[in-house]
Amino acid sequence: MAHDDDRAFAAESQIGRINTFFPILPRLGNRWAASRPWEGLTIGVNMHLTTLTAALLRELSLGGGTFVVSSCNPATTDKGTVELLRNLGMDVYTGGDGQDRHQQVLGHKPDLLVDVGFELIGAALANPDGIRGAIEVTRSGITKLRAASDIPFPVININDGRLKDAIENRHGVGEAIWSAVGRLTGMHLAGRRCVVVGYGPVGKGLAAYGRSAGMAVDVVETDPIRRLFAHYDGYPTPPLARALNTAGIVVTATGRSGSITVDELKNARDGVVLLNAGHGGDEIDISAIARIADRVDNIAEQVVRYRIDGGPRVTVLADGHPLNIVLNNGSPEPVLLHFAVLGLSLEQLATLKLGSGEVALPEGLEADAALLALECLLPEGSL
Repeated sequence: MAHDDDRAFAAESQIGRINTFFPILPRLGNRWAASRPWEGLTIGVNMHLTTLTAALLRELSLGGGTFVVSSCNPATTDKGTVELLRNLGMDVYTGGDGQDRHQQVLGHKPDLLVDVGFELIGAALANPDGIRGAIEVTRSGITKLRAASDIPFPVININDGRLKDAIENRHGVGEAIWSAVGRLTGMHLAGRRCVVVGYGPVGKGLAAYGRSAGMAVDVVETDPIRRLFAHYDGYPTPPLARALNTAGIVVTATGRSGSITVDELKNARDGVVLLNAGHGGDEIDISAIARIADRVDNIAEQVVRYRIDGGPRVTVLADGHPLNIVLNNGSPEPVLLHFAVLGLSLEQLATLKLGSGEVALPEGLEADAALLALECLLPEGSL
């Protein structure tokens, strides 16, 4: 069994490798170490606790302030990351002690919040005194933000920036998911029939990278405009029931719970592999599958096969949680670029006076992040 120090060292080594080939965060860390934008502030952070998140938080911590962290999803929490952050002096709450991890963060009286999914911000609205501003990272979180009323502090929406959809969602998730599927199952993807459920920015990336891997890709989309986009991008767009009859692999990317129900799976192709690329863990109704299964086989770590009573066998990867994040898998560059935008937004949140409620990304911030990325990626003197 790995010791905590061993896990932390492994996470530290991975961060070092990542920063060697794409040093965008260390460059920002050097800047923040000089300017100290968060000096005297407490920042509450609720995110997927992966090594990439640790890479971000380590550089942010150079800018002063106290960082208090919670896991937005225990299923995507890397133990080495937790230990590394604690070694850096941060309080980290994962829910493993049975306490409400978001309330534990709020108990530190944070001045600023960074959130994935509006869970921490939503909890803070019960007593928002002292909170100067927040950042929301995800589409699902922005949807919740817009449904809330009377937000008394600014919340910067970095999900709707130009870079996240075009780079992280399309290329980062698109590449990472199929790499993770091959790693977990050993399947050769070329020649397989795949169904992508949802044709937003993530779905577009999944479809494009799936096709480039040699798969036959169908797209299921209930929104007629997005379905038309998929059609003109060259993908068949059958209804879900028909698509499930022939699919060997099905991946969800809708951001909605219950996008695939157990009733819909009763007529699916036998042996179909199910996985999720969305933020949460409920796009596929895994609990209902488990309830009616008459046989369950643990094929491998994060690979479980259920035989639906009176129906087909279905294989579920990562228990329906976002596979690329559970496995900490894929190219880090798109995520780190998005994290650079997050850090620059947090810098402005600490130094500018913004209006309350949803706030768009400040003008020019993404261009600054893109220029930093190009400096890391292109030969010196080519800009």
